[in-house]
Parts: sequence; structure tokens; C-alpha cells
Amino acid sequence: MFELVKRIAKKGFNTIVLAPHHPGGKIRDYWDTILIERFLYFFPPSLEHLAYYPGIPYNVKKDLFGFLNILPFLLSEFFWTSKIIFSRQISLIHTHWIIPQGLIGAILHVLTGIPHVSTVHGSDLSIIKKNDFLKYLCRFIVKNSDVITVNSSYTKQQLEAIAPESMQKIQIIPMGVDVQQFYDISNGQMKKKFQGNRLILSIGRLIDLKGTIFLVESLPIILKHFPNVILVIIGSGPEKERLEKRIDSLSLKDHIIFPGTLPHEDLIAYFHSSDVFVLPSINKDGKTEALGVVLLEAMASGCPVIGSNVGGIPDIIIDGENGFLVPEKDAIALAEKIVRILADTELQEKFRKNGLTRVTQSFSWEIISNSFSNVFDYVIAQQKN
Repeated sequence: MFELVKRIAKKGFNTIVLAPHHPGGKIRDYWDTILIERFLYFFPPSLEHLAYYPGIPYNVKKDLFGFLNILPFLLSEFFWTSKIIFSRQISLIHTHWIIPQGLIGAILHVLTGIPHVSTVHGSDLSIIKKNDFLKYLCRFIVKNSDVITVNSSYTKQQLEAIAPESMQKIQIIPMGVDVQQFYDISNGQMKKKFQGNRLILSIGRLIDLKGTIFLVESLPIILKHFPNVILVIIGSGPEKERLEKRIDSLSLKDHIIFPGTLPHEDLIAYFHSSDVFVLPSINKDGKTEALGVVLLEAMASGCPVIGSNVGGIPDIIIDGENGFLVPEKDAIALAEKIVRILADTELQEKFRKNGLTRVTQSFSWEIISNSFSNVFDYVIAQQKN
């Protein structure tokens, strides 16, 4: 979000970001020149458990206070959005996630007539499609959005299935990646740390949706071909305990490490030091990977990639050209593709070159921010007409 807003600001848009507060966070903050307002939604703030890691859906399910936070969250978000709109000359409301933020934007669009652009990231739709009332709200939001952006063709299909009337308003604009930032880094220390080993890398929240357990189960097959392989799993989450038990049962402790959640610079160093990056996401209870931005980051770093053939991942990976697509939940297929990449230096170079080209031409922040700027200019011009 910050990367997008930062670039939008450079194109002449004076942007105010409204985000949920979190315990210990500032109510008002500046990142670069971007004003960030954070709305309190529970008292004391230490009981604000709804927003942020590992995400609202998980917090609602697993945390009583996450559930109790829902109504005050909505009321506070509506109040603070209204306050900003009525105290400043706001020309456009841009909401991220169709529920709940899109609902706030749609209601204020009705009340004020200010243009509303809604961005759907995918995870919200997996919840909406199971609930008739939420479907009704989704259609209300679609009706009261001037343009709806989605991050992948998969998300587009999901939204159209819920609200067919959205078809005329949808534009596919994915989240982007700073290609130069990922491409340029000194990674000598990280390579030295793992010298003599082949590195398989996976990054993401440790939740069942990411399918990391199937990557773990592929490792015994890979080790038969490459005994010096190390699997690095970066991230944290509720799935870690299950993963560790499976690792113990397969006697893989010497070949898998969990560095935890790492700073951005360390992630880039890992990308540059790895022989292959794997995103083994699965379909789970109607949810799946809406895009897979981490694949873009790996490709921008020059790391060959493998992803499951689910959700929005095929929007990024063209099978056999800039990486491999594999069936979900298939440890044998994962192992076979990983071994192919590790064994073939020409294939590695092909995926590195084509991956970097794919990211640069279709997913760089310059291209993505231009697309959003064009949408903003369009809806503002339509309002004036």
C-alpha cells in the first residue's frame, strides 16, 4: 500500500491514508510525505485485536476480542472517514478490500457524491461468497463504485460470479514490485552463510492456505538427488507447529530452517542467495492465492520460481517460460520441478531472464501506479462532467 501511495503522490495526488490503529502505534504519522491517520476502535487500545497480522478473518475466528472488535471497528472507521471527508477537500475515495472498507466508501459515495474506487484483493471475496447477506452488501458496493480494480483474472472471475453487474466496472490492476530495489543488492554475506548448499526458499504467512506442508513433504525426494539442499521457510503463523511435527516425522530437521519474520533487506538477500523460490499455495475452504506478490519479488531478484496452478498465480507464471506451475497439494510434482531447476543451469538462466522481463514489463510499480493514476483521473473527470 505504501509503495502505491508513494508513487501516486509523485504523480500529483495529495493522499491521506486512513488505517486501523494498533497497540503502541501513532494516531497521526508521516511516511515520507504521506499523511497516515490511524483510527482507534477499542478501549483500552491494548484490546484492539481485529486488524493486522495474521489478518482480520483469522483474528475473528481465533480471538474473542477480534470478534468483539468488529462493530466498534466499523463505526470508528465510518466516523473517521467522514471526518476527513468533511474537514478537507476530498476529490476521491479509494478503498482497499471490498468489505469492510468498500462498504464505508460506498455509503459515503451515496451521502456525498464523491467518486469511489474500490480495490478488491481477493481474500474478502472468499468470505462474501458463502453468505447471502454479504453478497447483498457486495452488490451494493459494486453499484456505488465508479471503478473496481482487482489484482488478478481469478479475482475478477470471483467478483463477477457474486455481482455480474460488476463486469462493466472492473479493471485488472495487480499490486506491483520495485524491480530496481530487488535487483540491486549486495548479498555476499548470505551466500557465504550457506556456501556449499543448494537453497530452496519459501516466504509467507504460516497458514494452511500457503500449502507449505506439501513443500516439506517434497524434500525427501529432492534430497535423493541433491543431499546438500536446505529449505528456508520465512514467516510465522499458526501452521508452524504442524509443520515442525511433520518435519520431525520425516527426519528433516537438518535440512529445514525457520528464520521467522525478517526485515525487508534480509528477504531480498535470501532471494538472491536461493536457487529456487516456491509458492505451493492451495485452495482451502473456497480461499486461495489471489495473486502472489512474493513471486514477483523473487522474479525481480533473479530467482527461478515455482507456484501452484491456483488462483492468480497463473497471471504471473507462464509455465515453462518464466517458471513452473504445478498441481496443488502434489509433493511429488513439486519435487520433480525443483529437481529439474536445480539440475539444469540453462533452465535456471532462462527463468531468471524471462522472469525479470515479465516483472519489468507487466508488474513494475511505474506501470501499476500509472494504471491507478489513469483510473483516478478518469473518475474525477467524470464527476466534473
